[in-house]
Amino acid sequence: MEGQAINSLQARHMAFINELDAFREESSRRELEKCRAEQIREIIQNVPLRFRGKELVDFRVDFSTQHKIKKIVERYIATFTDRLKAGNCLVFCGKPGTGKTMLSLIIYQALAQAGFTVGYEPSLQFLRRLREKEFESDAAFNSQLNMYLQKSFLILDEITEGVGKSCYPADWERKLLLTLINARYERQLCTLAISNMSKQAMLERLGDPTVDRLIENGLFLAFDWHSYRKQQGE
Repeated sequence: MEGQAINSLQARHMAFINELDAFREESSRRELEKCRAEQIREIIQNVPLRFRGKELVDFRVDFSTQHKIKKIVERYIATFTDRLKAGNCLVFCGKPGTGKTMLSLIIYQALAQAGFTVGYEPSLQFLRRLREKEFESDAAFNSQLNMYLQKSFLILDEITEGVGKSCYPADWERKLLLTLINARYERQLCTLAISNMSKQAMLERLGDPTVDRLIENGLFLAFDWHSYRKQQGE
């Protein structure tokens, strides 16, 4: 009888321990989910308000080219783990108002929701920050550069615009842009570059080395339709 009582007590004790472990695991899981949800909310806050919460269904399709690009982006998102292994980049080119930034931020938000690290850098701002750090010290510059290497997916908007004559990128801008893109290229990270110029104009403004690294194992997508904004104004 005494042995049975001891065994019963041990069994209840083990059951209690198992329940406690299960409770701790569930609490830890919920806390991780809460932290992740908060991180996603912070990431989404970086998206301009007009594009916040947008999904692929919101991307308007009127032409066959738009449908083709939308399907490419849909597959890019769905297979991003494979795209990241291969370092597949994207280049969106076309006239202003054709939906390049909107579609890029749809990708950004979808990948953030899927748990990938993402970044979005508007025109010139990231280059100015890099230059400031370059003047400060090598350590400061490398630290800033490393921030951009922590993102699995990084959008660089309006990369062909600069502070040089006729809004061409200045030499220092071209140099820093190549430094950043090359660093991500060597690590097989995915970069999406956006330009309001044609492919030929990109080559003239940025140089072959920069553009080649973006399209070597990536896709160049031309947004060759009329501006949505002009259509809305008609």
